[in-house]
Amino acid sequence: MDKKLFENDIKSIISYNNEVLSSLKNMYSWVDNDNEYREILDEFLDYVWLEINKETRLWAYFRIVDLHENSIELYMDGNNFEKSKKDDVLNRSYEYVSDFYIDIHNSLLSFVKDNNLLTEFYRTIIEWTINVWVAFNNFFPVWRNHIIFWVNRELEDLFNNDWEKIIDYLNENNLFDKWHWWDLADRSYSVLVKNSDWNYSSKSYFDAFKFEVNSIVKSLDKFIKNISKLEDELYNSKYKYINYLNSIKNALLERDVDNLVYKWSLVDEAWMSIKTPLQISHPLEFYEDKYRKAVAPEWDLRILNNVFDSVVESDIENMYENIFSEIWIDNFKKSYEFSKANFKRVQLYLTTPILYFSAELTWLFSAQVVPNDEIISDKFWKKIFAFPEMVLSSKRSKPFMKLQNIIFDENLLDNYRKYLFWDDDLFYKVYDIETIGHEFGHTLWLDIDSESIMNSKTWVFKNIEEFKATTGWLVAYFMGKNDDDLLSESVIRDHVIRTIWLLSYKKVNEIEPYYCEALIHLSILNESWIISLENNKISLNFSNYDNLKRIYITHYKKLINVYLNKVDANEFLKDYAVREKWYFMPLDKKLYEFVDYYYDNYNKYWNEVDRETKKEKYIK
Repeated sequence: MDKKLFENDIKSIISYNNEVLSSLKNMYSWVDNDNEYREILDEFLDYVWLEINKETRLWAYFRIVDLHENSIELYMDGNNFEKSKKDDVLNRSYEYVSDFYIDIHNSLLSFVKDNNLLTEFYRTIIEWTINVWVAFNNFFPVWRNHIIFWVNRELEDLFNNDWEKIIDYLNENNLFDKWHWWDLADRSYSVLVKNSDWNYSSKSYFDAFKFEVNSIVKSLDKFIKNISKLEDELYNSKYKYINYLNSIKNALLERDVDNLVYKWSLVDEAWMSIKTPLQISHPLEFYEDKYRKAVAPEWDLRILNNVFDSVVESDIENMYENIFSEIWIDNFKKSYEFSKANFKRVQLYLTTPILYFSAELTWLFSAQVVPNDEIISDKFWKKIFAFPEMVLSSKRSKPFMKLQNIIFDENLLDNYRKYLFWDDDLFYKVYDIETIGHEFGHTLWLDIDSESIMNSKTWVFKNIEEFKATTGWLVAYFMGKNDDDLLSESVIRDHVIRTIWLLSYKKVNEIEPYYCEALIHLSILNESWIISLENNKISLNFSNYDNLKRIYITHYKKLINVYLNKVDANEFLKDYAVREKWYFMPLDKKLYEFVDYYYDNYNKYWNEVDRETKKEKYIK
């Protein structure tokens, strides 16, 4: 088989995958219509011990199709579920969804085998990525029950929900993992366990979750054995895959807590060498643990899907050079060279996730930049993954919700929906600027130790890092030569809607950085008068576009100063938001009231569909 035939086979797999997911998205019609397919929704609700009605069927649809758990939690909060009951429902919903998707993934494997697609080597990659799934899927709920549902809650009870006291306790008792130079690491590959004296100690995943880790290791051994018998005639990457799988196995088996960050950096190193169209995911990337940033287990397979040519890179690079020329490169030469080198060596993959498991069954990504380890990034670059076709399909399939009509001005909402449904090319242009630009924005203004230093006191680095990434592409766009008013208005409208939507995560502590990002954006959008909050209804005044550009650039330069001088991240965040025990809120009184208003309405109407506005109006 030559590469051209291989690429055609990839297109066939993507087409099949899209058809399956498209039929899955049609499950929304089962909420209202009494047909034979409704049994899936009802079976799910019965499995998680919830009553069956139109409201809960809609909730089941969101959980199965969108894979986000926040709708479940809101439903349970609204019905005063006890914590133990909530945990049980979340765990059982995860069990059902994981079983549901393995059937879908196995059907894709059957399609590949029956049609003799790809080569035997890559068919085996798909098959054994699925087989390893079983072990990873079993690991995630055990991991979450221990860290999220038990240890974190116990710490909160012990210190009366005082964030700073919890962080101080962890610091004083040496309960963070160590970085390459024995500084505190910005993430953890270990877990806290109770000792006989009722104090905590830190243990490796192997020591804390021996059965689950051994199951993964055994599956990885079989994966390695099976691909060792075959050859990769097309991309000559057989031993790169084997090295990567072996490095995961070795990292999982490591018992010395102080050696974990190093062992997982070797996983990063091995992973960066794989440059084929089939990318097995980085298995520990998402920081779901809000205190020690323990990295959640995840596992997936992405397949190359170039639906457009990205052009955003040059604008971001030009912005970086222009701003650095203003502040004198020699003053921060090390940071300049580190970020520039990382930026120039980024590997960009436009892909479609065809298999996804473990933590990703509770939160499916829209894009990623990895690895997290800056030592490895300095040597071996980063990979940016974007999933444009999947994102567009997902956005179009969602029902219109009543909350949108309550929060957004009719004209803003109507124009957004036209943009979403009428013009694929315009959507992909905006996606390139926003989403891929966001991932490039993560690479800027960093030195090799920036995160560990900026995160060492208050542990809120991620709460400004997501803002940095988004604002990077915004400022790059503003400083570029863009005279397309339709594109500019679509970019800003999409940015405004995303900002407001992120406020929904006010109480979802595991993804707090995105909520904090929204609070900072909201402050700037309000300051620029590009939006109006009159009567708590968001409208867009595009005549203030030039004002928006000027103000965003000012705030971005303020942020850059914090990064280049490696100041604690809270020194920037505290000018926009402050933690109120459980969550952050805006400093500005008007914005504080709006966030409360939005979240109150979100709680009331999150599950109510807009049945008056017909989607057919927007579908060409």
